[in-house]
Amino acid sequence: MKLSDLFPVNSDIPITGLALDSRKVRPGDLFFCLEGLTSDGHAFAGKAAEAGAAAIVHSKPLEERPGVVYIPVPDVTEELNRVSDLFYGSPSRKMTVFGVTGTNGKTTITMILRSLFSHVTPTGYIGTVGVEYGSVHRDASLTTPDQIELQSDLAEMYAAGIRAAAVEISSHGLVQRRADRIDVDCAVFTNLTRDHLDYHKTMEAYFEAKQILFKNMKPDGIAVLNADDPTLETLKACCACPVVTYGRKEGGNADYQARDIVLGPRFTTFTLRHDGRDYPVRCNLIAGYNISNLLAVIAAAHTQGMSLEQMIPLLEKIPQVPGRMEVVDEGQSYHVIVDFAHTPDAFDKVFEFAQKVRHPEGKVYAVFGSSGRRDTGKRPIMGEIAGRFCDEIVTTQDDPRDEDPAAIGAVILEGAARSGCPGLFIERRADAIEYVIKKAQPDDLILLLGQGRQPYIIKADGYREPYDGDPETARRLIRKYLG
Repeated sequence: MKLSDLFPVNSDIPITGLALDSRKVRPGDLFFCLEGLTSDGHAFAGKAAEAGAAAIVHSKPLEERPGVVYIPVPDVTEELNRVSDLFYGSPSRKMTVFGVTGTNGKTTITMILRSLFSHVTPTGYIGTVGVEYGSVHRDASLTTPDQIELQSDLAEMYAAGIRAAAVEISSHGLVQRRADRIDVDCAVFTNLTRDHLDYHKTMEAYFEAKQILFKNMKPDGIAVLNADDPTLETLKACCACPVVTYGRKEGGNADYQARDIVLGPRFTTFTLRHDGRDYPVRCNLIAGYNISNLLAVIAAAHTQGMSLEQMIPLLEKIPQVPGRMEVVDEGQSYHVIVDFAHTPDAFDKVFEFAQKVRHPEGKVYAVFGSSGRRDTGKRPIMGEIAGRFCDEIVTTQDDPRDEDPAAIGAVILEGAARSGCPGLFIERRADAIEYVIKKAQPDDLILLLGQGRQPYIIKADGYREPYDGDPETARRLIRKYLG
């Protein structure tokens, strides 16, 4: 593509790629001087030029280098969104795009949507777990990647025959406008609970970030909202498109309402009420909050043309969502469940489920930590919640970054102590899991929380220490002690 195809400039030099990181610039790239949280791309414009950038988009004065076209603009982010969409052929406009936001449940909803909607048309996924479509799976840099990566991923999917995509859209991604040019057909809201206050500072600002997706919806799109969440009416008022609701609270009257819910340690049943009709549902998801997630999936897929009659039989064998209420079964006499829960609300829901399914003679153990440099105020709260339900907790590292994992664990244990629960700190995560597996007796329940299948632990300076993930670590250790 020529530079004159992207900007009103008198230059036909070919643009072969787009870049935000000067270290990744290749000859012929168009470099954007984006201002970030910790660095300003303008400071690296010279390095981009040295690496062969054909042109540089900027909003501040720069020292110009010979042979490079400089394009001053009022808003680099706006131009980055526009050009990324144009350069990659506006792939989202050619696809059915589900955009999912909210504190908890984004990964579960998007991954189930990918699996379920693939029965209608080939569907991909972009989010915390990575990028997935067809037989392709690779790690993603962020839950919601930057504009270039996001548009590139969608274009790659479309070229491979993928015609729908389920995309996690984080509050960070919304505030930083990474998804501004994604043509979302169905926007789903999960819930709003405490998280990311290190970034947003207040719950009000956090909620305002979530609203961006719905305020920017196209008029012929649709919003799928959680009728059980206190934000419902505010979100309804800000939506720029029609709204449908889902809910599971007793006595609710959502457009997609679950009734007569029966929870088990391996399956769940409920009655789906929609448009005056009842549909019996049996699914292999566990925990009450997963019924909310499933209702969101059902509503979203149905609004985009998938019939309930086609959908419901498929719900009995939903592929396991990695690290989300994932049952680890190697034939042991006790139960092991892995979940990504890392917020107070998620802990409430996980332990509510644990209380309902625990054996009268069994004990409950939990292994978890809390991320370094991320909303430190939630640590004692999570400890206190776990302490109310557990017989013992083990704190350990969970992406400590440059914080001391033992110090993080101590704050969590203080919260647990207020609930009268004993606990200890074991730094190495695999050792912490081994400790509870060695102790486990028949009918005990072990909860491994916070990491899921994440294949690394983030240490100081962003170093990603390789890790097998909680499910695989647990499987290995269970087999070891089964003999």
